[in-house]
Amino acid sequence: MKTLKKLTALLLVGAMTLSLAACGSSKKKVTSKEFKKIMKKADFTVTESSDDDADECFVATWEDEDGESFVYMTYYLFESKSDAKSCFNASYDELKEAKDDEEFEGDISKNSWKFTGEGEFTEGSEYAGTELYMVGILAEESMIIAMSTGDKAGKKALTNALSDLGYEI
Repeated sequence: MKTLKKLTALLLVGAMTLSLAACGSSKKKVTSKEFKKIMKKADFTVTESSDDDADECFVATWEDEDGESFVYMTYYLFESKSDAKSCFNASYDELKEAKDDEEFEGDISKNSWKFTGEGEFTEGSEYAGTELYMVGILAEESMIIAMSTGDKAGKKALTNALSDLGYEI
């Protein structure tokens, strides 16, 4: 009986783990209309942009009153999930390459739907001395790349904007 209880408990833990992993591996995409509406409500300036690989592309920018903190967020909508995933992986690979080449000092991480980077670009990089907080979000056929200054105001504006879009970082 004791063995049966342990086996049942183990199976339940395994099932819960798999269900949590499945829930975390995919995020619901935000439409371009929702992106524009939510960003404008959060006091971002939104402009249409172009990208040869994306069907739709919008850029949202925010700057604090002093002009010292900023957020730059790009929304991409691709024809397919595989196109979005390829761009997501390429964006992360660029950040990883900068770290590997010692052009970026800081922490980076990645899972199936999100990557983050926080640190500073080093001398020799075209962005030398710039502190950066970066987040990439993959959601179905869409991708968002968000960057901010590494200070509290920039990071807060970035995380609040992503939260308003439904992505908790």
